[in-house]
Amino acid sequence: MATLKKRNEQNKEDCWDLTKLIADEAKLKQIVTEAQAESSKILALKGHILDNKETLTKFLEANEKENRLLEQAYIYTYLKYDEDTSNTKNLAMKQEIENVLQQISNQESFVLSELMAKDFAEVEKILTGDLAKYHLYFARLYRQQKRILSEQEEKIITKALNAFGTPDDTFTSLDTADAKFADVLLADGTKKELTHYNWSLFLEEKDQDDRRRAFQNYYAFYKEHKNTYAALLKGNYQELEFLRDIRNYDSALSMALDKGNISPKVYENLIANVHKYMDSNVAYQKIKAKVLNNKEYHLYDTYVPISKMPAKVFSKEEGIAIVKEALKPLGEDYLAHFNKILQSQAVDFYPNLYKHSGAYHYGCYDSLNYVLLNYTGNYDSVSTLAHELGHAVHSFYSKENNPYIYADYDIFLAEIASTVNETLLSFYFLNQAETREEKIFYLCEFLDKVKATIYRQTMFAEFESIMSKKCQAKEALTEEVFSNTYYELNEKYFKDSVIIDPEIRYEWMRIPHFYTPFYVYKYATGLICAICIVKDIMDQKDGFVDKYLTFLKSGSNQDVLDILKIVNIDLTTNEPYEKAFTFINECLEKLKKEVKQNE
Repeated sequence: MATLKKRNEQNKEDCWDLTKLIADEAKLKQIVTEAQAESSKILALKGHILDNKETLTKFLEANEKENRLLEQAYIYTYLKYDEDTSNTKNLAMKQEIENVLQQISNQESFVLSELMAKDFAEVEKILTGDLAKYHLYFARLYRQQKRILSEQEEKIITKALNAFGTPDDTFTSLDTADAKFADVLLADGTKKELTHYNWSLFLEEKDQDDRRRAFQNYYAFYKEHKNTYAALLKGNYQELEFLRDIRNYDSALSMALDKGNISPKVYENLIANVHKYMDSNVAYQKIKAKVLNNKEYHLYDTYVPISKMPAKVFSKEEGIAIVKEALKPLGEDYLAHFNKILQSQAVDFYPNLYKHSGAYHYGCYDSLNYVLLNYTGNYDSVSTLAHELGHAVHSFYSKENNPYIYADYDIFLAEIASTVNETLLSFYFLNQAETREEKIFYLCEFLDKVKATIYRQTMFAEFESIMSKKCQAKEALTEEVFSNTYYELNEKYFKDSVIIDPEIRYEWMRIPHFYTPFYVYKYATGLICAICIVKDIMDQKDGFVDKYLTFLKSGSNQDVLDILKIVNIDLTTNEPYEKAFTFINECLEKLKKEVKQNE
């Protein structure tokens, strides 16, 4: 594998253009100054925000302008840092903006208490004329009224929150900038560099011993730092428990879901239904084990393609063209938005030395829809391109069709939009397949996605649920507790279909989403919903594509579960799971048929 390029060696056309957000550091400073001026206006309104319609209007206008300016500043420095996490100048710039955010947050800590001092009925009397659009905004805000404390108490909480974040920041530094893995000695006698970027490629190596060595070398780093990672995750759960207790929630889960007005039953229903359909994944793993025909079938074997179809590498241009073809069922308007994002130079395509691993979409109301990728040309890279552009187009539609206060949709919905794209791509490839080997490959690709996104993410969600409950019960959160629990969950989710290797007990250490509590379950519900949506699109249900575009345009102008009803989905019931797993099992039967004909 070629050595990664430095950031300044990348072709500019393959990198995002952050100057379209903020031209330079002088402009960044100007934006911060303007935001601080808006904050001063808010401070001047202390004690009078809800006096009348005029004072409330002044507050809302200053608050929105301040937020929009600070979002631009933060996103700019966040993206600059992620280009090259070893760049200390960019890190310092990001930290300076974080300090500004903390300072303003501290100064304005009185706002929430002041707003909550009045009943919503009184505030409703002011929300007339131009302010009528804020009714839902304030209704959501006042739903939290019983959670808000006195001004002085809120000030203390704000300061405490500003001091939090160390576990997450430290994890990022340790796992991105400081993570070093031993080179892998391959069966042919050569050595190969092991990084976060090529880790997934190692798991697809043909030689089982090569996969084993990579697996062992990768987790050797985590084992060596296990106590540090345990301390970080423990700190993260302690922060969560502090907030749960101070806000008087029954559980950390109910607190995490409350913002979107989502019942914990949705979370519990996911875990219960995935347990119900666990045998589907077990059956899939047994098919793969039989085809691979190794003496033993290990966790590091579960990523190996069982098709003899030669591995394909897609150039950036080929990947983009394929994704566009796959998304044609969504219509011309969707594709126009997709193309505009690519043409605006908002996508950062290739890995470079010290670039943030993985992929994400990030933007704000006044920025482009920026996308970070680490494109290597394999199928996963093309699928990730479809996924992240799904987020970007969703944001594009949302910003176009909603005012600022309702343009920021819940992440719960975002993971649906992105996985619809992934699923459409899967079945585009399957429908284009001409040979049995191609059909096996793309059926496996979809079923691997089910394993990774539904089963694996639900396993993560169950791990989080267990740990947060332990923290609330004041039980010890040691490395041994984390690792044993994680190992036992792997045994539960794979049953007797795979050898559960001892190294997997350290995998929890490398999962960044654990530092955003109760986030990962949305990947699983996202794919469940996406399969239901794609099935209706593929069945060409009359008017359904228009319903889906309405869903994308909704932002947060309704509560999350109500927006889902636009596309006929209710996650408090078993119906979406029955529909999705029926489809999954049909694919499994197709795979069995193709594999049997190959015997």
